Amino acid sequence: MKALRSYISAFVVAVLVLTGQAMAEARMMTSPTGEIVICTGTGPLAVSVDASGQPTGPAHICPECALALFADFSAPVTAPLRVMVGGERVSFTHGARAPALGILKASARGPPATV
Repeated sequence: MKALRSYISAFVVAVLVLTGQAMAEARMMTSPTGEIVICTGTGPLAVSVDASGQPTGPAHICPECALALFADFSAPVTAPLRVMVGGERVSFTHGARAPALGILKASARGPPATV
């Protein structure tokens, strides 16, 4: 069991060492010279272009936002409603009123007293 734990920790260290450099390069990578926005029937489309106006291809996935790809944006699952069988009927008396509350008077407060 101790050997397995050592192998797993060595594997995790190796993954961090090997991928850390690529992540740092992606983070510090310069952006393309410009971006052209094309309005299509389905919405705007942004195309990255270089200095001569040629498309550069898709941009890399941002390392900080990569975990958002796993997010589930579907509608939340709701529990089915419970069917009431043989429920109790509740009736209210007509003309019942809530107890009257005292009428509040407007009371403006002056500025704080200076000492």
